[in-house]
Amino acid sequence: MFLRRALAILLVSGAGAIAAGPALSRPLLKQAAVESATDNIRSGWCGRGILSILQKSGLGDRLKPGNGQDWEKILMQAGWKPLKCVAPLKAPLGSVLVYLGDARLGKRPRGTPGGRFGHVEMVALGRDGSRLYVADSPRARPGGSVRDNFTGRAWLPPGPSIWQAPAVGDQVEVVMRERKRMALAEFSRRRGELAGASSPLRDGNL
Repeated sequence: MFLRRALAILLVSGAGAIAAGPALSRPLLKQAAVESATDNIRSGWCGRGILSILQKSGLGDRLKPGNGQDWEKILMQAGWKPLKCVAPLKAPLGSVLVYLGDARLGKRPRGTPGGRFGHVEMVALGRDGSRLYVADSPRARPGGSVRDNFTGRAWLPPGPSIWQAPAVGDQVEVVMRERKRMALAEFSRRRGELAGASSPLRDGNL
């Protein structure tokens, strides 16, 4: 029952991810993840990572290097288009997401590269079709160490020929796999909580 309820909630929350089609083809989205995992760019250098990925995907025209939090300006100057996005999990595949450093938001800087310089990443696909967030390395969760500093915009490449509506089956398959994985994780967490709550009774400790 927990599994069914969690899956229903996650499917509703993920509906927005289907609203916009991927900015890149599926092969390019998967290649972006491979590039992120094999480019030998050190963790913490997300700006270098995203520039390498975009250049090798054919989207590097007019892009310049910069820290993660500077990438909205970099993308805007290169003609990329912002799309309002309430959460990274709802961003279109192939879009670029930017997160600000703590100081720019008036927060006390946390001791991470992201806390100081912000973060930038692309929404890509793993080999199994699951969403990955790629830059200096591929991650299953968005935002690095500054997920809470998301700017609320997903950036799409210039030119209508690149951003096309996907095959509906492809997008549904991707979202369903991701939501199922998240639902199973939630189910396991709740089952662990129940087991922990009942353990004193099993041990005879009241």
